[in-house]
Parts: sequence; structure tokens; C-alpha cells
Amino acid sequence: MSDPERPRPSSFEDLSDLEVHTQRDAVATGRRTAIVTTAAVVLFAGALFAILYVVLLAPFASSSATVTISGGTIAVLIAYGAAQAVAGVLVVLLVPAGRWVGIVVAVVGIVLGLVRAASTPASGFVSILLSAFVIYALASSGPSFRRG
Repeated sequence: MSDPERPRPSSFEDLSDLEVHTQRDAVATGRRTAIVTTAAVVLFAGALFAILYVVLLAPFASSSATVTISGGTIAVLIAYGAAQAVAGVLVVLLVPAGRWVGIVVAVVGIVLGLVRAASTPASGFVSILLSAFVIYALASSGPSFRRG
């Protein structure tokens, strides 16, 4: 028998079948999301453009009287392009260290974008925005890089 002093809850107040989803449930561990894939594509595109610049444009720019590119600049571009490619591969493979490598490479990209903005503001601004996107994407996608 039921207790006469205790009121019976109505079906409106019965919350026993309520499902609560947390942020942790939103992204499966070890699963590549669209934002992580896009960050990897941005890293690969940056590597491709760095290499194309060195191969296609640097020989012509160094022969010009107004623009000179030193060997050190070419070496930095090659190293940065290689770092972007490595970070892109690590992000695609969801290696936990790849997330941090990608963030560090993107921070370097922001610094290089600021330097580039002094001579070509539009190009520097685009570089800064793309690097900022990579930082945001990798910083917000931590669960994707966890093994589980």
C-alpha cells in the first residue's frame, strides 16, 4: 500500500527517463572530427605553399632588383614547410603529440604572419587567421586525440 501522506508524483514531474548528455559524450575518443580534418588540411596547404614558394617564386624574386631573398630565408621556409607537413601527418593520424606540434607550428605561423604583414599586409593577415584557426581547432579537439 502507498503512504497516504506522501503525494504521488505526476507524470510531468517524473524525471526517471531523462537522459543527460555531457560534453564528453559529444566527441568520441579517438575519432577524427571535421574540424580536426580541416586543421590538417590547412597545415598541409601551408606546407605546400611554402615549398611552392621556394621552388617556383624564389628564383625569380632573387633575380629582381627590388626583392632579394637570402639563403637563410629559403632555409626557414623549407624548415617551416616541413614542420607543417609533419604536424599535418600527426594530426591526421590523431597522435596525441601531434596536437601540440600543430599548435606550436601554428604559433610560429602567427609570428611569421606578423613579420610578413610588414611587407605584404594581406598575405600576413591571411597567414595569421589560418594559424589562429589551427590553434582553435586543435585546442578545442582534445578528446579526439585521446586513446580510448
